[in-house]
Amino acid sequence: MEESGECVIKGRIFSDIVRKLPEGNAFFSLDGQTLTIRCGRSVNQLQCMEYEEYPQMTFDGDDTFTITFDREKGKRIIDHTAFAVAVDEAHPSLTGVLMETEGKTLSMVATDSFQFAKNSMTIEREVPEKRVVVPGKAISEISRMLEEGEGEAALTFSRTHMKADMGGSVLISRLIDSDYIDYKRILPKACKTRVLVEKEALMESVDRAQLVSRDGNNSVLLKIGAENMAVKAESVVGKIEDEITAQVMGDGLNIAFNPRFLLNVLKNVEEDKVYLECNSPINPCVIRPVNGEDCFFLVVPMRIF
Repeated sequence: MEESGECVIKGRIFSDIVRKLPEGNAFFSLDGQTLTIRCGRSVNQLQCMEYEEYPQMTFDGDDTFTITFDREKGKRIIDHTAFAVAVDEAHPSLTGVLMETEGKTLSMVATDSFQFAKNSMTIEREVPEKRVVVPGKAISEISRMLEEGEGEAALTFSRTHMKADMGGSVLISRLIDSDYIDYKRILPKACKTRVLVEKEALMESVDRAQLVSRDGNNSVLLKIGAENMAVKAESVVGKIEDEITAQVMGDGLNIAFNPRFLLNVLKNVEEDKVYLECNSPINPCVIRPVNGEDCFFLVVPMRIF
């Protein structure tokens, strides 16, 4: 017979146990301060934690707003943005994803100062113009939750917290209380060199080049000529140089990158062809798909000269 009840247990061990349960239905029973989880032939017991009043998060103030969106589109822009979140906590805001709303547009921004990603999508209903910073770990969990269930997903924000409601599951996270950088200042307004190239061909060449570069200064050099582009790497173990068919508009240029950051960005562009837009060997390079303005990436070059 099913009965209602409640208890507080350590979230990490509970999550780990449930994730490793065998196939089949799981049954939960509470006896005093002991929670028993039975699934097939597996029996697990966890000791509950003492508590007087479990904190409740409220999302009904004047500054609260809700975003509803398509699950598939939401997961896509999260995954194409969150890879650029910083791991170093020296700048707390960069360890999260900036969410900006304007009318019926939701944009997500992430950067670790070496790579930058911005992706946008249309949401179901118009919301106020807002800026919030969601922790990277919470964003990753929301991406996983979006794989489950169907229909719309909803994110509700208060001044200090966010609630992700996926229908069958809810995640509540504290927002990062730190101003995000004014990223619009660093976005190039024009470019002197624009290269149109097949994404897969560039990725394959960079991937090969990094095999040599890791024993040197861990950089790959893009040699942009008048009619083609070459990818070059050199170190004590050898040398690699690939020539790639490309359409070059503007000045020739030599520019070097950490191959990991360059590949990170290219992997998150869905189209077959990309534009590389450069101004100089030391200014950030814009990478964008040929069609659509919803995706925008930057990679900061390396100084090797």
